[in-house]
Amino acid sequence: MEVPNATSLGDGGIAQHPQPVLQSPITESLLSLTPFQGLALFLCFFWGYSSLAVHRRIKVPGAPVHGYWSWLEPTWLLQLRYAKDAHKIIASGYKKYNLKGKPFVLRRQDLDVTVLPTKYVTELRTIPNAKLSRGKANFMEWGDQWAMKNLWSHIDLPIKAISENRHGQQGKYLEAMRREFEYAVEVEMPKVDDWTAVDIQKVIPMILARMVGKMIVGKEACRSPEWLDLAEHFTEDFVTASIIMRMLPKWTHALVTNLLPQRWRMRRRLREAVNITNPCVARHEEAKKKRARGEEVDVEDNMVGWMLDNAPDKQYVLDHLPILILVILVPAAHTTAMGISNLLFHLCEYPEWDEKLVDEIVKVNEEFGPIGQKMPAKDWVTKLDLLDSFFNESQRLSQPLSITPNRYAVEDFTFKDGLHIPKGALLGWVSIHNQIDPKIAPNPDVFDPLRSYRKRQVSAEEAAKHLAGQPSLENLTFGFGSQACPGRNIAITVLKMILSRILRDYEFKFGEGQARPKNIHLLEFIIPDPNAKLMVRKRRA
Repeated sequence: MEVPNATSLGDGGIAQHPQPVLQSPITESLLSLTPFQGLALFLCFFWGYSSLAVHRRIKVPGAPVHGYWSWLEPTWLLQLRYAKDAHKIIASGYKKYNLKGKPFVLRRQDLDVTVLPTKYVTELRTIPNAKLSRGKANFMEWGDQWAMKNLWSHIDLPIKAISENRHGQQGKYLEAMRREFEYAVEVEMPKVDDWTAVDIQKVIPMILARMVGKMIVGKEACRSPEWLDLAEHFTEDFVTASIIMRMLPKWTHALVTNLLPQRWRMRRRLREAVNITNPCVARHEEAKKKRARGEEVDVEDNMVGWMLDNAPDKQYVLDHLPILILVILVPAAHTTAMGISNLLFHLCEYPEWDEKLVDEIVKVNEEFGPIGQKMPAKDWVTKLDLLDSFFNESQRLSQPLSITPNRYAVEDFTFKDGLHIPKGALLGWVSIHNQIDPKIAPNPDVFDPLRSYRKRQVSAEEAAKHLAGQPSLENLTFGFGSQACPGRNIAITVLKMILSRILRDYEFKFGEGQARPKNIHLLEFIIPDPNAKLMVRKRRA
């Protein structure tokens, strides 16, 4: 390449002549590469640097990395395979190490997860958040600084809002959601008298969006187009972006995050969320003024109002309210919708259970009246013993995550038996152990809808232990200990509320020649086939 030099005459009357640009041998070599050679060089750098980063990861003593085909397999190949083979790697690691009381390590692209045997779960009851933190684990797994504006760093106040029940808030939230459900099911469920293909995985999340919205932001906001758009698309983009980031080395996140269209859309919706939260704040403040004047106010309790009234720092709530409502929305709607979809798929796979479940729903209606009429929704749904057991079995075989709960070591920690956990380690437990361990679930491959029901007949203690949503050593889906999912009781009540209505009013089946859609296993995620539809029609007398 040549550039002008001021010794020969140019267009401007200045003397110019060509002079070569000085280039280093390295630059010349890089410019001479073919596209294929350039790609190969980039991949070598990419995986080489990633391998160096792996050696700097925090290690738990006595926990080997599991999943290698052989000692010849390079780490980068194991990390690539983990994306699609995680379910198999986790199951085999559980059998090889956890059943013998030993931990093992899952080596992902972004970080290592040390998987502990189930025996350590019982100690979680007594270990404070300041030592082993679920919130910080969520932050690392779902929302580090590159995934979504530190979403999970604001989790403490929403957890308090969901958990607080001193004045019966949970019952009030459930009653508000029940009333919204009556409206939502009429709006969202299709009016089909004959068998029609329905994307039930679109319908159920929208029903939940309206119900959860009633609990979080109130009636006016939960029916607005802005809220419905946020509820439908933010969670989808958030989960997708988080999966993508888990599949890439940590050192690439700062660059990749700005290339993801999901991240752009999340940023835009987060900015636009003030159009939802600002009117909520205004309505809440106006209601407070009216109450102070002794006027009657027709405003239902919601979580935005609770956070404004009970947060130690009200300005913090005002500054971060869009993020705070999303921290509640994302887990509340996403996992509940998957649970309902999976149950419907299992019901279509085992149609002989349809009549039994519907009979139970009808009998409960006849004895206790429609849900919420004579008995609060949270009490009414406890009468559905068969539905509860059927859901437990469906969830056992189609859990949303294969590793849960998770904990992050805020400081060095030692379990009672001497296992040392260094500061910064990410811990997890195999939640699909009840799919593969016959000591926990005899004939684990068999779909047995009465499995939990039979266990509950043994004693009063066992009756409570095996209810849907109750954490136990056999069921870790909702976590365990003091940091178990705080909204699990609300989620289970809402799930049964929806199912008791749609199973009573609608029939479901697979299309001609269709079988139960296989779940998709991606990293630790277990996702229903998003393309799967069901045939639906109004139930006939």
